[in-house]
Amino acid sequence: MTGQEIRAARAKLGKLWGLNRPLHASELARALRLHGRDPGSTVLSWEAGSPISGPVSVAVEAMLTGFRPRELTV
Repeated sequence: MTGQEIRAARAKLGKLWGLNRPLHASELARALRLHGRDPGSTVLSWEAGSPISGPVSVAVEAMLTGFRPRELTV
């Protein structure tokens, strides 16, 4: 998965989840259970070209096919 694909996934997930806008980077970070001081910055760094791990790619692909984390309240 590339940074452009992550950006496109945020846009598509926002529509799929009824937000009528792209997910914020922090919302995707929360859905992926990223931790740290500013998890959204990790998502933005992926979009800028930082490597994206296989498990993150699989999780994003699962969300794009209908999986929605139950803890997520966007």
